[in-house]
Amino acid sequence: MKKKTKTISATLLFLVSLLIFSKPAFAQDAISLSISPPIFEIMIMPGKEYKTEFNISNQSGSTILTPKIVVFTPKDEFGNVTLTSIPAPQWVKYNPNSFSLDSGNSKSFSVLFSPPKDTAEIDYYLSLVFETDSPTDLLVDNSSLYTAKIASNILLSVNLDGNPIKSAEIVQFNAPIIADSFFGKLNYSIVLKNTGNSFWKPIGKILLGENGALNLAPQNVISGYTRNITCINNENLIPCTLDKKPFLGKVDAVLEFSIDEDPQIYNQKTTTFVFPFSLTIVLVLSFFVLLLTRRRRRRHS
Repeated sequence: MKKKTKTISATLLFLVSLLIFSKPAFAQDAISLSISPPIFEIMIMPGKEYKTEFNISNQSGSTILTPKIVVFTPKDEFGNVTLTSIPAPQWVKYNPNSFSLDSGNSKSFSVLFSPPKDTAEIDYYLSLVFETDSPTDLLVDNSSLYTAKIASNILLSVNLDGNPIKSAEIVQFNAPIIADSFFGKLNYSIVLKNTGNSFWKPIGKILLGENGALNLAPQNVISGYTRNITCINNENLIPCTLDKKPFLGKVDAVLEFSIDEDPQIYNQKTTTFVFPFSLTIVLVLSFFVLLLTRRRRRRHS
């Protein structure tokens, strides 16, 4: 069994469901919850079990939380997800009872994964969700009240030998064919598809020759889906952008990456021709202005 946890700062997404009340309701203080880890990754063999702990913290007023684990599906190519009403498999075990969490306190929450020996060797994409029991007025003195949800995504791969099939397809690696030397940045668009049966992360770069390189962000791409990949700089996600372009010439960019520990290298090339269009236009316009000015002077002389 392999276990991986993604150590990123817990930038937390609150998912809210709108509740319209016909009768007046008293507003509570805004809810401020955090959960760690925000993403949990695990590979487990059928017939084995693994127990892990999540930590839920409350930095606002006391509240009652109800836990549940449901299936999620990708919402788009940017890593956003949609929570479904489909519960986790029965072999994902946890305490579904509500509990109270006082202000400033934290609670450890246990989840046990114990897939039977006949469990299908596929990925299971789940979300551990904590939902407040009472509506909260997020905007203050607003008649529309909300219940708050916070979730940690679980990427669970069930595999017998620890070597699931992993493969990728470069759906898109684009840049402008022509770019101006002075205006705008040179942006690269990357979309990758997971054609295997288990989630993976791309590990690689956009190689730009004498212009350096851009590091790809190791973002999860789940089986059967595509994802728009950004770049990374000192753990900060950034656009895949070349800020300083040459004055004149071409920029060859090579996308090159592997997926997790797989030795196969994927690559694709794109070329952009850089020309000082704005400077050329200014020079041409200046030439015509100068030419017209001389003609007018000749007419008046």
